[in-house]
Amino acid sequence: MNRLLAILTTLTLLAVGALGCAAADENAPAANMGTVEFRVTDAPRGDNVTAVYIEVNPVEGVQIHRAGTDNSDEAGDWISANITGPNPFELLALKGSEGLYSILGNANLTSGNYTQIRLDIKSVTVTINGENRTATVPSGKIKFVRPFEVVGGQTTVLLFDFDADKSINVKGNGEVMMKPVIKLTVEKPASGQAISISPTELPAGTVGMPYSAALQATGGNGNYAWTITGNLPSGLSINATSGLISGTPGSAGTSHFTVKVSDNATPANTGSRPYSITVAAVGTLAITPTTLPNATSGQGYGPITLAASGGTGPYTWSIVSGTLPSGMTFDLLNGVLDGTPVGSGQRNFTIQVQDSAGHSGTQSYTITFN
Repeated sequence: MNRLLAILTTLTLLAVGALGCAAADENAPAANMGTVEFRVTDAPRGDNVTAVYIEVNPVEGVQIHRAGTDNSDEAGDWISANITGPNPFELLALKGSEGLYSILGNANLTSGNYTQIRLDIKSVTVTINGENRTATVPSGKIKFVRPFEVVGGQTTVLLFDFDADKSINVKGNGEVMMKPVIKLTVEKPASGQAISISPTELPAGTVGMPYSAALQATGGNGNYAWTITGNLPSGLSINATSGLISGTPGSAGTSHFTVKVSDNATPANTGSRPYSITVAAVGTLAITPTTLPNATSGQGYGPITLAASGGTGPYTWSIVSGTLPSGMTFDLLNGVLDGTPVGSGQRNFTIQVQDSAGHSGTQSYTITFN
């Protein structure tokens, strides 16, 4: 987790001067476009630091430098990408030794050579002995000078691997410093066809109640084999042939893991996606999804239906704090967000669900305007 912090900080160190960044790749021919996916992972700590939360500037939080016509780092231009993954994200939940990672976002770029990546860090919060403290980051930006190639129709993965022990420094006076120590790994596009996995999030579960979530794959030749890296909640397993996660959860908590799928081609086509499943104790309600997509002012949003688990219907919904963006509504009977939002920046609010037995659960959300 701290390693992710470090990566974000280092990328941000050299992001100064990103004014005037180009975002023109959206107009390039589709056949000449490739994808870059930004991932983060972390090595575990052994002290009383139990969580590290990093928040990246959601708008143009990642900037990529395209090489000049001579493939140099001196010419060329900068291209901006928004953060689309969980933000803030908790670094210590990502342990590189278990193959876990979180996707920060991705960008569709023109095929060619690129030389630098910069990341804009908004805030870092460290939990020490149950207390949240704001970490001081020497600079709000992190920079990596690392050449990589984008290939049309394929995905290049940039993995920022943080070293938590070396990145977070807790001083005697209680001050927390973030000095990022990060390893950047570039995974070149695979020679085969990438396989995509859906959905993007999995529903929550409840201790002692049957759970079922079906994963789907697209791409490859259709003869899929499914595996898990990390740990599913106790009592759950994945069907290696169908991709169905099912069972009866035995304990409450949140489990982080990565699902991998491959076909029987030679060489095999593969795909992977990180997930988490939150299991609530009996009588506790959970709300999914846990995050909401970004919005664009003046454009239609949703409808997005929230789901409750762990209680007995019918459910009653309410907004208990904060406000929705102007132009949006929330259906208190069916839990549906909809409308045409107007605004800029971010809107924060908390939604509560209550079941017929009087049990309740809440989920906090942020909607960020592109």
